[in-house]
Amino acid sequence: MGEPDTATTVRVDQGSTLTTDGPFVETKEALGGYFLYEADDLDAAIELASKLPPARLGGAIEIRPIVEY
Repeated sequence: MGEPDTATTVRVDQGSTLTTDGPFVETKEALGGYFLYEADDLDAAIELASKLPPARLGGAIEIRPIVEY
């Protein structure tokens, strides 16, 4: 997984998608699970993340690129 500084955090507030550069929290603080999916670009990933229940129900989705070694 990508480094925390490569993250984009997605929240939905009153139907509007809000994005923030950087991580939501450190993994040691809170990890409710993860989704792994493929998107063409960051905009497509944000669109998909904004439809997930955690983002729509007061939480946040942190998007990070996968790093291939």
